[in-house]
Amino acid sequence: MSRAAALLVLLTTVACMPPYEPPTPEQPHAVIKLRRTYETTAGTHLTESADVDEHYVLRDTSSARIAQTPLADSFLAHPVPGTFGVHSKFHHQEMQLVHESYQESHTEYRTESYDCSSGYGTNKSYRSCTRSVPHTRYETKYRTVTKSVEVSDGACGRYIRFFPKADHIYLLQYTYQAPSACELSCFEQVRGPDGGFQNKQCPAAPPAEDD
Repeated sequence: MSRAAALLVLLTTVACMPPYEPPTPEQPHAVIKLRRTYETTAGTHLTESADVDEHYVLRDTSSARIAQTPLADSFLAHPVPGTFGVHSKFHHQEMQLVHESYQESHTEYRTESYDCSSGYGTNKSYRSCTRSVPHTRYETKYRTVTKSVEVSDGACGRYIRFFPKADHIYLLQYTYQAPSACELSCFEQVRGPDGGFQNKQCPAAPPAEDD
């Protein structure tokens, strides 16, 4: 599969994910900082998504201008192995001619007969009546219309798998360089003697069950 086709699959998949249910502050948890840096921008809008395994953490569409400075969010994560993903897409809207299908209905009336007998037993009078009944059929037709269409100006996405530990802090650094060119790095932030944070590589995690 080409990189462009793989990315299309990723962007389609994230749209169908259920939300991630983070632990409460009282439950065992790790803190995940999510930092995004964009070396180039394009288009008028930026759509970002972040997910854990098959659940989304972040879904946001904003003006592409916000990507001119680093973006940051954070969330609580369960202390279990997980696959973390970050995706972004620059895009704009254009008016384009679109070939689309539509259903056209056709209703016709048919005469049907039915039993309209009256009375009971030996006094029953047998007779048949008619009525006009509508029958609708649908025909698929095609037309060309002018619509506002989303046009991609560049997209990229990456996954990383690691094992967050309870009461630890981690930094996920996503760097977008160009269309289909981005990096996702993971660091464990350990407080040093001077009170600042030192970044260490995130602890490895066993492969996912379906790997």
